[in-house]
Amino acid sequence: MILSRRGGVRRAGEGAGRVLAGLMMAGMVLLAAGRNGYAGEPGDRPQRVAVFDLAFVNFSQELDLGLSDAAEQARIRMLTDYLRELLAADPRYVVVDSAPVADELASVKSVYSCNLCEDKLARKVGADLSVTGTVTKISVLIQTIVLRGRDATTGAVLWQYHTDIRNNSDEAWRRGLKWLIDHRVLAGEAQTLPR
Repeated sequence: MILSRRGGVRRAGEGAGRVLAGLMMAGMVLLAAGRNGYAGEPGDRPQRVAVFDLAFVNFSQELDLGLSDAAEQARIRMLTDYLRELLAADPRYVVVDSAPVADELASVKSVYSCNLCEDKLARKVGADLSVTGTVTKISVLIQTIVLRGRDATTGAVLWQYHTDIRNNSDEAWRRGLKWLIDHRVLAGEAQTLPR
């Protein structure tokens, strides 16, 4: 028996279940925050992100042989839409519309390699962060997906990740992108802007 501060008597271990449950709940919250990256503080606003079209680079010899890369061109548009969808689903990001800079985007072959144009374009649409990337086809079987996040204010690269994928299909490309988003960008490894 243990005397309580209020002068009453309780059995040893009574209330320990509530303490243990509270500790387990706190641990689960910390684990989820660590797994999903920055959990945020009350009052934090999500980062406004401009996701620019991904570029497709074909280093395979298919084009030299007269073959078309029309399937990959359609696939890169699908992957860009999927990237926007994945980032928009995370409460830390709000994907902004890049339509106001459509004319400028049309004059650029690849935002990924436009020599810092993406930070200026992102600022014009009110974004904090720009996200660009490429899919590079090395051979019929091997592709590499690269994603880069850049601070729209300073132009500094905040993060850049890549993964290799096998199989040139919608499913393989989507799986590779989802892995990059889940295990790199949203996993807390990506540097975030001060709030």
